[in-house]
Amino acid sequence: MVTKAEVSEAKIKAGKMIEEAGIKFTDKELDGMDVADFGLGRLAVEGAQILSLFETEKVACRVIALFRGQTEPEHWHKGNGDIPGKEETLRVISGKLRVCIEGMDNVEVDCIPSGKERYYTCRHEIILNPCENMTLLPGMKHWFQGLEDGCVFYTMSTAAKDTSDPFSDPEVVRKTQIAE
Repeated sequence: MVTKAEVSEAKIKAGKMIEEAGIKFTDKELDGMDVADFGLGRLAVEGAQILSLFETEKVACRVIALFRGQTEPEHWHKGNGDIPGKEETLRVISGKLRVCIEGMDNVEVDCIPSGKERYYTCRHEIILNPCENMTLLPGMKHWFQGLEDGCVFYTMSTAAKDTSDPFSDPEVVRKTQIAE
């Protein structure tokens, strides 16, 4: 659970990062930014600030701001009935992004949130720099982490059905709870 003050602070900081990356947005879009702590109550460690630019029945585009060392927990995009899991392309705008997927183990274990090692099973690290892209296929497990001064990146995807996406950590909840 996060406090209103933490959410407000995160929106301001992420908004500044996104603006400095050269992305334009409205005050209404900033107000609607999702500050996700994934129910873990450790926003600075496991969380993400997600600005939705648009979402249709077939495609979606979001901007994600991750603060330095902030990690979006390991998850994957599974299918639902006739709807396949989403395909997602990442494009870094500013900063550096650590993306971990399944494959040869080359990640420094100390970058994994302390005490959560068993929930971060993807240990093949790819570092994306500004203007670099990476496409994640449906069902592909992954997690992200902002490096150095944090990272701002686009995520463009096929139909976003994120509410049904599973996470490796059973304590993760999709909807952020805000304490009064």
